[in-house]
Amino acid sequence: MVKKTSKNKLTPSLLEEIRNKFVQGIEANTGGRKLFTIDQLAADYNIPKPTLYKHAKKEEWVIQQKNFQEEYLIKLDEIRRKELIQESINFDRTSLQIAKGLMGQVAKMISKNAAPDKEVKPNSLVALSTAATNAQRLAKLALGESTENMEVNTNVQDSDAFKRALERLDSIAEGIREEDTKSIH
Repeated sequence: MVKKTSKNKLTPSLLEEIRNKFVQGIEANTGGRKLFTIDQLAADYNIPKPTLYKHAKKEEWVIQQKNFQEEYLIKLDEIRRKELIQESINFDRTSLQIAKGLMGQVAKMISKNAAPDKEVKPNSLVALSTAATNAQRLAKLALGESTENMEVNTNVQDSDAFKRALERLDSIAEGIREEDTKSIH
């Protein structure tokens, strides 16, 4: 003889608990939500399936579940958007600090090499100006400014500016040589 198992009585509070689990699910360890079927909930709570299906249909649990999920996803997207914005801000701050550090190093190298007794080599000057330009680009990007105009201006003016810089360096070097020869005589 097969022994019948008695089903639990469906009280209003138990029905609400089951409805909430169906509509909202539970938070999963992976960060999402785990949803349940009526069959799973009927087995978990030892309630007859037809009874739960009747309540689910009458109270439109499926529509409630759909609405809850839509709202949940909107809130989740908003949280992710805020996290990404904050990460972007932090990244830009770091980039700006790096750009300032690079400019500081360039300035230090220029002042160190600008002493009257030192001759600045053209390749050092090119390397320093490239580093300064890259630092400026990095800073402008971190501040949300366009770097497109910099590229156009740099390409057009690079050769002229380089020639002028070399002419100035030549004249400085000539002046230093003249001073050195005067002090010898």
